[in-house]
Formats: sequence, C-alpha cells, structure tokens
Amino acid sequence: MKKYILKNNFLYYFYKKIKILRNSKKNFHLGEFGEDIFVRRFFKSLNDGFYVDVGCYHPVKGSLTNYLHSKGWTGINIDLSQVSVDLFNLTRPKDINVRAAISDFNGETEYYENGPINQQNSLDGKVGNKIKIKSYKINDLLEEYKIEKFDYLNIDAEGHDFKAISNFNFSKYSPSLISIEFNSFDLDHLIESNIHKLLKDNQYFLASKFGVTCMYVNNKLKDKMQSLISI
Repeated sequence: MKKYILKNNFLYYFYKKIKILRNSKKNFHLGEFGEDIFVRRFFKSLNDGFYVDVGCYHPVKGSLTNYLHSKGWTGINIDLSQVSVDLFNLTRPKDINVRAAISDFNGETEYYENGPINQQNSLDGKVGNKIKIKSYKINDLLEEYKIEKFDYLNIDAEGHDFKAISNFNFSKYSPSLISIEFNSFDLDHLIESNIHKLLKDNQYFLASKFGVTCMYVNNKLKDKMQSLISI
C-alpha cells in the first residue's frame, strides 16, 4: 500500500502533509532540561509504579514525577521545605510527603533557606537563614515508612547528592531507574566522580545526561533500552 501511495502524486501529497502534522506536536516537559521526557518514555508501559523523590521541590514545576503521578503512580516525596511538603499534601494526598533532610547520618542538622520554597535551599549552601531539620539516611527513612520496593529514585539535593545516595541499599531496593543531579556539564568530571563510581559499582549504567541530571539504568535492563525509550 505504501509503495502505491508513494507513486501516486495526489496521494503522496496528502501522505507528506500527514507526516508533517503528526510530527509537529511539541513535546511537553516540566523538567528544566526536559529530563522528564526520558522518564515518561522509560516508564510508558508501567501504570502503577512507585517513586521516591528526594528534593521534590514542587509537584508540577520542574517535577520528574508529575507525569507518573498522573498515570496512577504513588510515591514518597521528601523536601527540606515545609511549603513544598504542603503543596504535595494538597495535590498528591495519596502519596507520603515528608519534610526531612536526606544525608549520610541520622540526627538533627541545619540547612540554608533562601526562601520558603526555593530550589537553592540546601544542606551545603552558604547563603540564607539556617533552619533546623531532622536528617535521615535514605534507607532508614524508607524503612520507617515501610517502603519495600520501588521503581524510580530521583535525587536532587543541590550539591548534597552523593551523601544522600552514599548509603543506599541498592541490592534490596534495586529500582529500574535512578536520576541524580551532578552539578557539572563536564562528562569527564562526571565519569571520575564518586556518584558515577558508586552507581557503576552497584550495577547501574549511565544511559543519558540532561543538563545536570544523570539517568542511570539498572544493568538488568541494558538489553531492553531500545524498546524502553522508543516513541
């Protein structure tokens, strides 16, 4: 049929018009670098998963889990800001929404607050008001809320990312996809980093990098990548 259409000038004209129109639709994205498009494609066939979002910030703006939530996923969202957590409580009442710091120790700590809800709020910041907050190792927080398995882990901890994931129990939880922020555009710097070495040593490979967000996929899915991210 296609060969016939290509040979018929009248039909071929409409064929070309349809091809252009079908591919003119813009890709909608919320992530700063469009990284949520990768997440959306990766999990396109999974409608009832579970996410863990560390440094969740906002349920829509910049969110890498918003689309998953709209599909029916649930998860646990963690942030330093009480306002952020309140926004998640309002828009995602079925999720677990927690105000806490994720680091390499349990106990009380302080973070630098640039605003009640601000992407620059950070444990490693130098500017802003010092605010006390409870810190957890990620495994201990997950155990406290009885999280046994999940599909997607996102860590956006504003420079504190390695400490946030440093004690993660990869063998127990083994999510299919881990996205983590690495604040450099230099790939050589990334490959030499503690984050990359930790993920690689725990059987994850770097599948893509969008701006400062790195996408690591579980090695068990390496042979399925083409179908996972296909349009």
